[in-house]
Amino acid sequence: MASILNNISAMSSRRHLALSQSGLNSTIGKLSTGMRITKASDDAAGLQISNNLRADIRIMSQAQRNANDGIGRIQVADGVLEEATNLLTRAAQLAEQAASGTTSDAGRTAINSEFTEIKSALDSLNTNTKIDGIAVFGSTVDIRVGEDSGEVVSVATSEMSAEELGINDDEMSTTGDADTALGNILDAIKTVSALRGTLGAKQQRLNTIVNSLGITSESTQQAESQIRDADVAEEVVNLTKFQVLTQSGVSSLAQANQSAQSVLSLLG
Repeated sequence: MASILNNISAMSSRRHLALSQSGLNSTIGKLSTGMRITKASDDAAGLQISNNLRADIRIMSQAQRNANDGIGRIQVADGVLEEATNLLTRAAQLAEQAASGTTSDAGRTAINSEFTEIKSALDSLNTNTKIDGIAVFGSTVDIRVGEDSGEVVSVATSEMSAEELGINDDEMSTTGDADTALGNILDAIKTVSALRGTLGAKQQRLNTIVNSLGITSESTQQAESQIRDADVAEEVVNLTKFQVLTQSGVSSLAQANQSAQSVLSLLG
């Protein structure tokens, strides 16, 4: 039926054209952002899951940084403890020399002076070794390596001053004093070595955590990408489709409007 009041074909063409333009705009948005989900209406459930996964990824990345900071702290402590071991080894050598009857009193006096400097050096290392203003020795640091409150690695480093190592009151002025000092120094070396072993185990644990977090973060990122990222090949196909539909919709709407104009010829 020819009508001048309602152009049904034009209305239908306009509705389909609006759908095609909406699809075209959505496809262009996905291609320009690289994301399949650009707004909540695209996939509400997928958006929620994706946001949760993104939060997990950020948390794991920070946990990795925390663990690496802990590893750095341990490496600093281990380096200082290595120097302390060198100082104690030198002290043991001096004690052995002072305990010998072939060493003169003047020689023991010089040895004792050097031993005093070694003890001062140990005290200095113990007091002045700090990271970000926090003393490395004589403290415990809890390193957060996960989302849960229980995912913590505690790294404790005991003090390594001459007093804590049990050699502060030792002297090497006589053979007897030197012999006593030698025993205490050897015990101090064992103490330092035990602390280094403990720190080494903690560092290995943190290395494992860093690697594990890296693998988990990568897998989570892949899962989030599958949900949120656009399939470029699919969107290019959609772009071509909606471009063709838009062009044909414009042409159809023009034809529908033209057909309404032809009704006027019946009045002439």
